[in-house]
Amino acid sequence: MVNGPMLGKILLFTLPIIGSNILQCLFNTADMIVVSYFEGDIALGAVGTNTSLISLITALFVGLATGAGVCVSVALGARRERDTAELVHTAMATALISGVLVAAIGYFGAPFFLSLMNVEDELLAMATSYLRVYLLGAPALMVYNFGFGIMRSLGDTRRPLWYMAIAGVVNIGFNLLFVAVFGLGVVGVALGTVLSVTVSAILVVLSLCRYQNACRLSLRHLRISPRRLLEIMRIGVPAGLRGILFGISNTMLQASVNSLGPAATSGNATASSLENFLYFAVSAFGQTVTVFAGQNYGAGKPRRVRRSVGLCVLLSCAIGTVAGWAMILLREPLVGLYLTEGSTAIPWAYERMTITFAFYFLEGLFETLAGALQGIKISMAPTVAAIFSICGFRLFWIFVIFPLDTFHSITGLYACYPISWIIISLVLFGMICYYYPRRCPSRS
Repeated sequence: MVNGPMLGKILLFTLPIIGSNILQCLFNTADMIVVSYFEGDIALGAVGTNTSLISLITALFVGLATGAGVCVSVALGARRERDTAELVHTAMATALISGVLVAAIGYFGAPFFLSLMNVEDELLAMATSYLRVYLLGAPALMVYNFGFGIMRSLGDTRRPLWYMAIAGVVNIGFNLLFVAVFGLGVVGVALGTVLSVTVSAILVVLSLCRYQNACRLSLRHLRISPRRLLEIMRIGVPAGLRGILFGISNTMLQASVNSLGPAATSGNATASSLENFLYFAVSAFGQTVTVFAGQNYGAGKPRRVRRSVGLCVLLSCAIGTVAGWAMILLREPLVGLYLTEGSTAIPWAYERMTITFAFYFLEGLFETLAGALQGIKISMAPTVAAIFSICGFRLFWIFVIFPLDTFHSITGLYACYPISWIIISLVLFGMICYYYPRRCPSRS
């Protein structure tokens, strides 16, 4: 990462991340497709109404894992092997402990969290059961994400792709077994996801244990170093907080959609599930630039830091544009994977896809700019920007703009997505212009 041509390395590094992210996204998608086929639209709505809440929790995982990955990347670039080893063991111990805490809080708090989202009574019982079982897999999901972050900081993105592919096959197999054969419904698909994520977490841990470098994991040396934990948290907590804030604003939007009835909930859930594929494709370049910028920043090569940012911005915007419009054009067969012909939820799904997917290159832009700032250990500034530019604006839109007669429609509600993306992108670009000349001057 710190020597030679960069474009090819970025592509080879990012494509497996996109594949891994999409396969991880397929877990929830497989759950929705299976329950829709065997249980109907009500079960689909019960699973789908959890999407924004699960995304919120996943954002916390990914944010904390990003903190670990950035710190390991910088330490590797600076060739500080002892620091790297301490970071790896602290990160994995933190992943396990925090995963157990999330599972406990989620299990007992599921009814309360869902009640805040205005979930319809006919969906609430099934949605609660799904969320409780799903969150039992939080320790495995946390261990996987932290382990993947460490492997990514080394440039190893292919093995996690294979591990997630194996887990995806396991997930689909268990979904069909538990739902089609045992008739467990939404509980069955959630249980299948837990088991498949556990498989991927075990494979990642085994790989880390076999490394012959500073990132090698020794289970008997698992312990939390307060100093390294603080270093990880300085990057990971703001990154996780930013993801949580995005999740909160999306959850509030989900609550507004839920108030429109079960058809709107199911249609929105379908479009949101499809949107996850777009998000994971464009956000992969944000993860890539974090690692490339981090290693080159640690190695004292500012010109390569800046070049990695420019390339990742161009690639993420290109992917967002092409993939977004392709999914709009193919919306009929894509939505048909979730909803049966004649379903009243179909127009709702089309509406969200048309409004948001057309501008998805903006999502890629701001994710990459945020990753570029994280790579040089600037994490709090983009979080503060997100509080006002994303969360603050979307809440203002929900409570002030959306109730107005002109905007009181599903189109008016969804319009806040592209507008908020424009605002946050402009703010982050200004931060790049301010911080990069100071941290990474063009003359080294």
